[in-house]
Amino acid sequence: MACMNIPGELVEDILYRVPSPSISRFKTVSKEWNTLLNDKAFIKKHLTLIRPQFLLWTNSKVYSVGVSLNDDPKIELRELLLDIPDVIDHRTTNFLPCNDLLFCASWWWNNKAAVWNPSLRQTRLIKSGEEHFRFGGIGYDNGRHGKGYHIFGHSHSRQSVNGNTSKFNKRFSISKFESNAWKCINDVSDGENSIGGDSLDNNVSLNGNLYWTTYSYETDEYLIRSFDFSKEIFKIFCVLPWKKDSSDIPILSVFRGDRLSVLNKSKGTNNMEIWVTKNKINEDVKNLVWKMFMTVSIPIYKGSNPSYFINDIYEKRLVMFCSDENGKACVYIAKGHARKKIQIGFDVSEFSHCFYDPNLFPIPSESSDQ
Repeated sequence: MACMNIPGELVEDILYRVPSPSISRFKTVSKEWNTLLNDKAFIKKHLTLIRPQFLLWTNSKVYSVGVSLNDDPKIELRELLLDIPDVIDHRTTNFLPCNDLLFCASWWWNNKAAVWNPSLRQTRLIKSGEEHFRFGGIGYDNGRHGKGYHIFGHSHSRQSVNGNTSKFNKRFSISKFESNAWKCINDVSDGENSIGGDSLDNNVSLNGNLYWTTYSYETDEYLIRSFDFSKEIFKIFCVLPWKKDSSDIPILSVFRGDRLSVLNKSKGTNNMEIWVTKNKINEDVKNLVWKMFMTVSIPIYKGSNPSYFINDIYEKRLVMFCSDENGKACVYIAKGHARKKIQIGFDVSEFSHCFYDPNLFPIPSESSDQ
């Protein structure tokens, strides 16, 4: 093949649009390309142009599901390699996207978790020194220059009361990602500060902090709780206006990269409302305002929770990954009154999923100075 002289600006413009799982291969083309693809300005612009994706995992495999949002939407299913010494199981394994990274933890691993970047094929195993430790998530101190990642979770212990009965306590601990040195932040009674139902499937990460929805039996209200990695404290972020007898548990997602959205499904129906915060999420929760983004009716499998993302760059659009009424994996794209369903196209009936944004940021090493 004849060698073509392509202007550097055109090469750069083409590379901006290459999907993240493929772009790492181009680093070996030349020193110039390797420098370009590691440049922070390139990475930032590339993030604005690539397609958002869903992560899908079964009992043994992990896939990315890319969705094109042109006039004829299509999906691309691609198997991903997760280099960890444990078997993936959709019933016990969960993934939590945190800005640049994917956090992977399982109920069965007890004191182990993994941080993963599928685009760069990088994995780092995280261990806790405590037995029966369950990981809660990953975040960072948003008041610190640079992202010093922290990981936290809890262990269980029984404490004797009056020499006869025992009380079930949770001991929360946090670790700096680069040092893997753990410290205890508090001990609470069982039932307090539960993190997304003790799993990651209802958690979202925004501005370094974790948010999740939960139900208060004392007040009969749905709440959004949060864990602030800067102050190392739990907080009630806000109260949601729906009751358990009329709504399924609300599902959180991130909107525009700096706001929260929540999907409220009416109990026993296919009707869904999607609300978004009007302003950026910050410390001033007193002035928090929710506004209706859109309403939609989508039939999903009873008892299942969808993953979704929304955008309003050009027009309001919802992209949802879910189990359809027959329990089959599919993607719905809703825009105005129009709705399109795309089947994933494989025969696995048991699976889990979440939304994530691919990226090219490397996983910090244990010795890196964040």
